[in-house]
Amino acid sequence: IVFAASASKRGGTAFEIDQDGAANAAMVAKKYGTSLIVISSLAIDRPDSRSFKVTNSIGGNFDKIMDAKRIGEDKVREIMGKGKGRYVIIRPGPLITGKTTLGAMDLEINQGDTVGGGLSRDELAGAVLGALQSGVAGVTVEVYRRSTHTKLQPEFAAFSGNEFSADTYSGLFSKCKKDV
Repeated sequence: IVFAASASKRGGTAFEIDQDGAANAAMVAKKYGTSLIVISSLAIDRPDSRSFKVTNSIGGNFDKIMDAKRIGEDKVREIMGKGKGRYVIIRPGPLITGKTTLGAMDLEINQGDTVGGGLSRDELAGAVLGALQSGVAGVTVEVYRRSTHTKLQPEFAAFSGNEFSADTYSGLFSKCKKDV
């Protein structure tokens, strides 16, 4: 199961979709013994970051969307089994225009929510496919185009030491650490 839904003007609030929808997807995945990939958002663990604050205050059905995504992620880990369940949470940066030119080699995976950047929709789709093909489970990662690599907050180091790149989408997930 790939959960790529989010709040929208016509489709429900952040808490209905990003929180409860993610939890419902986890319950179905667990019931049927299948893997779950959740598309979330960069900066979920950084409520003091500018990215979190701006995105969280959009208003309307999107109001508090980052809070809802964070709670949704936590519910997925709780339902699926933190660090051992058959889930992968992918936190993309902002979606940007243009398509990949080098496929997986254009991307970087990170863990720790300190570094990120943007990526295109086809790059995100490649990362989702890579997560499924790799068989990795119980992990949360940030994914972005390497050329957009940036620290999420001024006090963070430009490089976290958790950057991973590979020449295949599944290879991007080869060094991921389990959630703890």
